[in-house]
Amino acid sequence: MIFKPLQVVVLIFLFLIELQTFGQTIRGKVINSKTKEPLQFTNVFINNTTIGSTTNEKGEFLILSDLPSSLELVASFVGFRTSTQKLETRGKNLIEANFELEPLENVLTEVETRSKRDKKWERHLERFKRVFLAVPDDPIFKEMEIQNPWVLDFELVKVKRSPNYIHATADQPLIVENKALGFEIEYYLQDYRFYKGKSLYYGLAYFKEINSKDSLIQKSKDDLKESSYLGSSRHFFRSLLVREVEKEGFIIYRKNQHFFNELRTNVLQEELGKSVDFVSQDSIRRIPLRNGNFRVIFPDDYEIHYQKKSWRNEYYSDYYHPISWITAPRGYFDVDRNGIVIDPTQVELSGYMGRQRLGRFLPYDFKPAENFESNLAEVDSVESELAKFNNLREKPWITTNKSYYYPGEPIWFHAKMLYHNTLMQDSLSRVLYMEVLNPSYEIVQRESYYISEGAVSGGFVLSDTLKPADYIIRSYTNWMRNFPDRDMTLVPLPILEKDQVLVSQELNEQEFFDDLTINLSHNQKLDSGRKVVEIELSFLDQTDEYVETDFTISITDPTLVGFFSQRKSLESGLEWLDDKAKSDFELIEEFPIEYGITIQGSFERTKKRFPYINPITIVQGDLEDYGIVETDSSGYFRATGLNFTDSVTISIAAMDEKNRPYGAVSLIDNSVPTFRGSFPKYEYQTKKSTGQLTRYDFSGSYIELEEFVKEDKVLVRLEDNNYGYGEPDRKVTSEDLDNWAGQPLWSVIGMQFGNGKLGNYNYGLNVGEPLLIIDGQRYFYLAGESAQEVVNRYMTNEVESISIYTTNTHIFGLAGFAGVIMFNTKKGGRFDDQSESQFNSTGFQQFKVRGFSKELDFQKVLESQGSAQKPTVFWNPKAKTDKGLFTFSFAPVDGIQEYDLLIEGMTDQGYPFTKLFRIDLNEKRD
Repeated sequence: MIFKPLQVVVLIFLFLIELQTFGQTIRGKVINSKTKEPLQFTNVFINNTTIGSTTNEKGEFLILSDLPSSLELVASFVGFRTSTQKLETRGKNLIEANFELEPLENVLTEVETRSKRDKKWERHLERFKRVFLAVPDDPIFKEMEIQNPWVLDFELVKVKRSPNYIHATADQPLIVENKALGFEIEYYLQDYRFYKGKSLYYGLAYFKEINSKDSLIQKSKDDLKESSYLGSSRHFFRSLLVREVEKEGFIIYRKNQHFFNELRTNVLQEELGKSVDFVSQDSIRRIPLRNGNFRVIFPDDYEIHYQKKSWRNEYYSDYYHPISWITAPRGYFDVDRNGIVIDPTQVELSGYMGRQRLGRFLPYDFKPAENFESNLAEVDSVESELAKFNNLREKPWITTNKSYYYPGEPIWFHAKMLYHNTLMQDSLSRVLYMEVLNPSYEIVQRESYYISEGAVSGGFVLSDTLKPADYIIRSYTNWMRNFPDRDMTLVPLPILEKDQVLVSQELNEQEFFDDLTINLSHNQKLDSGRKVVEIELSFLDQTDEYVETDFTISITDPTLVGFFSQRKSLESGLEWLDDKAKSDFELIEEFPIEYGITIQGSFERTKKRFPYINPITIVQGDLEDYGIVETDSSGYFRATGLNFTDSVTISIAAMDEKNRPYGAVSLIDNSVPTFRGSFPKYEYQTKKSTGQLTRYDFSGSYIELEEFVKEDKVLVRLEDNNYGYGEPDRKVTSEDLDNWAGQPLWSVIGMQFGNGKLGNYNYGLNVGEPLLIIDGQRYFYLAGESAQEVVNRYMTNEVESISIYTTNTHIFGLAGFAGVIMFNTKKGGRFDDQSESQFNSTGFQQFKVRGFSKELDFQKVLESQGSAQKPTVFWNPKAKTDKGLFTFSFAPVDGIQEYDLLIEGMTDQGYPFTKLFRIDLNEKRD
C-alpha cells in the first residue's frame, strides 16, 4: 500500500501524540489459578484512580496512561478472591503484570439479595455510613448512596487484653454513587473496625466518572471536586514538595513540647509563640527516593491552618478557617510527586483534613485547576456566615424529678446547656432564667440561677396559691433572645388538684439497638440499723466496653407518681443541634450575654457642666463587691458579673476626681420576653385519690444544723487556701518563679496571657483592669492606673506565688469580671482576717436588687419529712460514672416494695439516653 505524503505526516503526528499521551503501558493476563483458563471481563484497575480496563476473551488486558511512579494494580472477578500487585513504573515504558485468581469456596451461583435486616444491623449500617461515606454535617453526605448495602455483615469482636470493636465485611464490592462529585465507585472493603472513640477502614477503589449532559450541573460537580481538593492533605503535601506552602494558603505551626502549662485558651493570638510556634516550610526536610517518591521528615506534632477557605471555628474562637493536625508516628512519611501518601498508616490526620471520607476522596489521577481560588469564596461564604451565627446558639435541656406537681410542691430540676459549638461555652451565658407561665401566658413565678460548667442544678417551691391547670416552664438566657423563639425551652407543667392523681401512662422507651446497654443491680442491707437499698448502674457502649456518662437520677413511688407517654427525651432534645437558623435571619445583639447578676440604668446630668460620659461606681452591700463602668453618651450604663443570692442593697453614684458623688442615677428593669408560639400540653386523665395519703413532696420549713466538731486548733495561713476563693485556673509556684529571678512580675504573667486579658473580654466588651489581690487584700486602682503598672512594682524574688483566675471568676462577682490576679509577697503572710472596712455610702443612691434564687437542698428537705411515704425518695442531678459504673443507695419507706428509677443523660461519646427501671424489693437476689 502506498501512502500519500500528507497521510504519512498525519499518521506520524497522531502516533507522536499517542506516545506523549500514553507514555506508559501495563499489559498482562488473568487466569483461573486452578483450571488455568482465561477469565474474560475481569476488572483490572489502578487502585484509587479512574484508570482501568477489562480482560478480553483471552483474559488479556491493556492499560495505557501516564502512570505514577508507584502504584497498586488490582484484578477482581465475581466468585474469585481479589488480587493486587504493587508496581514500580519509573523509567519503564512497558510493565508486565499477570494474575492467577483463586476461586472462592462455597460461593452461591445466585447472589442472595438481603433486602431486609434487623434493626441492630440497620444501626450498624448507619454508623458505617457516617464513618465511610462522609461526616453527617458534610452536605455531600446526603448525596452519597451505597447501592448494595446488603453485602455488608457486622459482628462484635472481643479481643483479650485489647479493645473490643465492631467489624464489617463485604462479600462483594460496594457500589457507591457520589452524586455531588459525579463518581460511581467500586469499593473492595478489606477491613473496617469501629472502636470506642475511633474507627478505621481501608480497601481498594475504582472510580468511574459520571458526567452530566447539563453543563450547569457538571460545572457544580467540577467545582465541588476543586473545593474538596483545596485545603486537603494531598494539597498540603504537594505544596510542601514544591515549596509553595504559604503561596497556596497554608501556615504551619509546631506544638511546643516545652509549654509548661497544658491549659490552653481558645484564642489563637494568645497561643502563638506559646503553645504553638510558627514553622518555615524550608525547615522541613524532603529527601528524594530512588523510586521517584519523596520522604518527608515530620518529627513533631503539627497544626496546619489553611487561609484560603472559610470554615466554622471548631477550635479557636477568633479564627474562621480550616485547622488540621498532622502527626507521623514514625517521624516521616513517603509521598509521590502529586502529594499522595504511599502508605496511609504513616500519617495520622485530625481536624479538617481528618473529616475527609470517601465522599471527599478524589482519584489519584485527578488534576486540580490552576485558577479555581476566586470561585471558592462563593461556594463557602454563605455556609461560613451561617456557621458564625449558629456557633453562638445555646439552649437549656430541662430534666425534673417528676412530670407533674401540686400547688406548694417543690420542683427539683437539672438544666444541661446545649451548644451548637461547645468551643464557645466559656464565652456564652452564665445566667439561666426559669419561669412558670399560666394558661394565659402570664408569668406567675420567676427564678434565676448561675450556670457553672454548662449546667444548673437547683430547685424552687411552687406557690401554694396556684390554681390547678396546665402551666409551662419556660427556660432561657438573655443572650438567647437574639435568636429564633424556638430556641427557648418550653416544658409542660401540669398542676393537679391535691385530691387528684394521674392515670399513669406507659413511658415511651428509647431503643438503644446495642449502641448502649444499661444494667441495674440492687441489694438490701442495714446501715446503722436502718434498711437501705444499694444500687449499681453499669453502662456499656456498642463495643461492649464500659463508657463514662453524666446523668440525672430520680426515684419515685409508683403508687404516688405516674408518667406521661408524650414526655420528650434528651434524644429528641438533641435534634435542636441539627437545626440551622435561616441564613436570612440577622443576628442583632440587642440582648447581651450575662456573666452574672446584671444591673443597667441611666445617669442624669443635673448640671450642664457635667460630662456626657461618666464613670459609674457600683458597690454591693458593705463593699462585698465593687466595680466601675462607664456610661455611653446618652447616660446608659450596664454592669454584669455580680454574684449574690436573694436580695442585697446596691449603692450607685457617679464620682468626680475627688471622689465626690454628682448627678442622679436611676435603674432600668431588665425586660422579660413576650411569650410567642404554641403552648405545649400533655394529654392525660386524672382520678380522685383514695385514702388520706400525702401525694405531694413536702416543702415546709427545716432547720439547717451546722456541724460542731471539737478539735485542736491548727493555724493555717489564709494564702495557703487562696483566701477561701477556691482553686485558681493557673498557679505559679515559688519554684516556677525561681526560673525568672530578678524579673518584673508582669513578665511572668505576660508569658501566660500575652496581652494580659484574663477574663470575659469577647464581643467587644470594655471590661477594664483585672482584680488585684495582694497578700489577701484588694488593691484599688488610682485614676488611669493599669494592672501592669502595679504588678511591675514587684520583682519575682519578692513574691511567693501567683494565682490567676480567668473563667472561674464568678466567686469574685463584678470585680472579677476581667479576671483576677492574686499574689502573695514573702513579707505578707497572714493568719487571720483583717478588720473589714465599712463602706461610706454618703452621696450614693441605694437600690434593692434581687440576686440568684436560693438553693433548695433535696436531701435536707427529704430528711425533714422523716419516714413518711413520699413521691420522690431520691434525686441526684449530677451522677457521674467511674469506669462505667455508678453506685448509690437510698432509704426505702416501710411497706413500699416497688420504686421507679428514671435516668437521663449522655455518654462521653455524645450518645443521649433515657431509661426507666422498676425496682422490686421483693425480687429474690442470687
